[in-house]
Amino acid sequence: MIYIFLLMSISTILSYLILKFIYRIIFKSQKKISKFLVFLGSIILIIFYYTPYSFYLEPSFWQFRKMCKLNELPNDEYKYNKILGYFDLSLDTLDWEELNKEAQIAHSSPIVIDYRRKVINYSSSAPKNKGRLGYNYVFLYPHSKKKFSQQNLSIIGILATWQTRRYFLGGNEGSGFYWSEETLTCVDVNAEMQYLRNNNEQ
Repeated sequence: MIYIFLLMSISTILSYLILKFIYRIIFKSQKKISKFLVFLGSIILIIFYYTPYSFYLEPSFWQFRKMCKLNELPNDEYKYNKILGYFDLSLDTLDWEELNKEAQIAHSSPIVIDYRRKVINYSSSAPKNKGRLGYNYVFLYPHSKKKFSQQNLSIIGILATWQTRRYFLGGNEGSGFYWSEETLTCVDVNAEMQYLRNNNEQ
């Protein structure tokens, strides 16, 4: 109820301010602003708010999109250093010996092995959060026991999520109804990791 109240209040205020700008500044009119037009404008704003087009007005969405688009770069040192830079790391500063030890553990764990793609998804870092943005880097190890180093790179990609602040009713009569927030991932902006995309298209 609080969410609906805030949504209606904010949209009504914005609708009034927009109409006031149109009346006073553009048309130089001193007529009283129609309550019906204010109400209609608030409904239109709410509908627009729930469309993907409204995301483009939010700076944090562009940060999320920019981060995801790194997955589309060629798999080379430039790309990997750009990704690792978000974590204050680089290919030169990674602890390759420790990463290989942890990778061997990952190879023996059925939880992290994707047999269909024959790749191990693995990350040694804890996910970071920056406001509505969450992100982590991931190593895509081919299903082999070769040692990885700066000269023998695995594929490095980035996983990111963005909280939209758009809420929908979820649940059912059995579990009860609740507000569920929509969260975007890199797949939603067509920027999943190239290795996975290529395997999905096969």
